[in-house]
Amino acid sequence: MSPRISVGAIRWDAWHGALSDVGEAVERTLSPKQYHYRLPWFSQISQDGTVRIRGDLPGVLEQEIVYARRAGLDYWAFVTYPEDHPLSLPLRRFVDMPPKHGLRFCNIVEWERFCGPDEYHRMVRRLVGYFSRPHYQRVRNNRPLVYLLAHESRWVLQQWGSIDAFGRAIDSLRSVAVRTGAGNPYIAVMYFVPRETERIRRAIGADAVSAYALPGGTREGAPFELALKEMHRLWQQMVEVAQAIPLVSWGWDPRPRVDTPVPWYQPGPEHYQTFTPEQCALALKEALDFVRKRRDRCEANTIIAYAWNEHDEGGWLCPTLGANGKPDTRRVEAVGRLLRGN
Repeated sequence: MSPRISVGAIRWDAWHGALSDVGEAVERTLSPKQYHYRLPWFSQISQDGTVRIRGDLPGVLEQEIVYARRAGLDYWAFVTYPEDHPLSLPLRRFVDMPPKHGLRFCNIVEWERFCGPDEYHRMVRRLVGYFSRPHYQRVRNNRPLVYLLAHESRWVLQQWGSIDAFGRAIDSLRSVAVRTGAGNPYIAVMYFVPRETERIRRAIGADAVSAYALPGGTREGAPFELALKEMHRLWQQMVEVAQAIPLVSWGWDPRPRVDTPVPWYQPGPEHYQTFTPEQCALALKEALDFVRKRRDRCEANTIIAYAWNEHDEGGWLCPTLGANGKPDTRRVEAVGRLLRGN
């Protein structure tokens, strides 16, 4: 019998309100009434329609873990920010929890977070420290899994001068991890165009290609069938160029950020219609089937999902605030039924 395919979901932890400018910005994006259906389950709506989203409050992360396990997830992939930033609060808390809940974690590191040739050792030490945790996600031959999120090359060029030079940071990460007994990390480059992703992978000596999200759609809202077709196209392009960790998307609809712009990113209005719970499960089933048929090109035997909590960008599995004020867990339940049957 072939080993079970692990399933992870991306966490982007901006849901902490006034603790940072980012937290305040995403509260504003989801304040318009037409977007209340996608508020995280722990949100509060005031009488004037503004919202308060405080995922950092006691008990929220613990309940999210319960929901993630109910959905059948194996791990969260935390987008990793400086340790003292509010965006790192859930990661810090999760890492220090006893791992008896059964959920694992790994890191998604934007390459500018390595901070250039003079400071990258700090991030290397931090990641290797995470690798030593008993609930860190491991793949192929027990290697710690790391996703490297590559944005526009201007970031790495400003810091390093060339993409190739950034390979020094990756070499250091490998050598320190091996020397300390944490194991040789399995590094997957996340980017949006597989052939460019493969160019980056080769330049820095990473192991696989992946992606963070699947933008697209139309101004009017493209149907799920088109999104699924684009997922298949992405997966096929990935395995044609390298070892791959396929991305399954649970939506793309950044219109809250179009209507109420955020300072770090201005998307276009193109989007897909909101996936139903059954469509979320179907997209994941198609990804699982794809990996089963192409295990030779998906050696890590894992899938990454967009996303656990990208609520204002349009991809989420985390329960939302239902019309009755109770958590809407239908997506969790649909995905959980699928994964329990696989």
